[in-house]
Amino acid sequence: MFTGHVRRSGSLRSVWHRRERKRRPAHELPLPPPPAVRLRPLPTELHWLCGCPSTMLRCVVRLATDPRTVFHLTPPDVERKLRLYYCACARTRWDAPSDDARHAVATVECRADGGTDREGWVRARRFAHAALQAVTRVWWAPEEQRPTVFLDALVAAAVRAHRGLGDRFAPPVYLVNTADQVALLNEVFGNPFAPVAVRSAWATRTVVDLSQLIATDRAFELMPVLGDALQDAGCDSAAVLDHCYRPAAHARGCWLLDALLGDG
Repeated sequence: MFTGHVRRSGSLRSVWHRRERKRRPAHELPLPPPPAVRLRPLPTELHWLCGCPSTMLRCVVRLATDPRTVFHLTPPDVERKLRLYYCACARTRWDAPSDDARHAVATVECRADGGTDREGWVRARRFAHAALQAVTRVWWAPEEQRPTVFLDALVAAAVRAHRGLGDRFAPPVYLVNTADQVALLNEVFGNPFAPVAVRSAWATRTVVDLSQLIATDRAFELMPVLGDALQDAGCDSAAVLDHCYRPAAHARGCWLLDALLGDG
């Protein structure tokens, strides 16, 4: 008589074990077959050109961390550029951050270029921890305080870029419009799928000194002068010269300056 109760036979792996246990002794049982692993598709250039900052960030992180890819940037280079990207986003709203946030941005930029201010770095990490605690309660905060909280979280993302790369995750950016984010990503990373080759013959003493001055002092108004110096050195790359002469805003971590200075 059917009582309405159906005995469950278990998963396919347990059924396979019971069947094998009847056939062979326990010490001769083979290991169960490994579960099927579904690999996520790799990003393509269409993902980079889609115009969505979050998709572009995921694209860079996947290229740097997926073992199936061959990326021209190493994970430490990507970590450095992520730090500088978040700092550049924070500088677009430079009138809003607090003094502690500005100090943290300056510390992160200094550390990205090899600085060793330990006390400043400890202070920046404490600020990042407090900012992440505050952003979890942002929707309960008064509306006029939310921009400051989001900007502090942006600075915290710059401090903790190594965590995001290790977790294969780059946090999104708030309060900065999409067009500025896309422009800054292209400024810092270029096109990851079509990197521009910079010849060593172009890196003359004048070009290197001028590039170092622009990167250190944030003197991006001298980029056209750098373009003239590159032309004098024999540069005929349209992508390089267009990057120097274009009127769009530049940022620290520029792919051209890094290539000329050997910073990735």
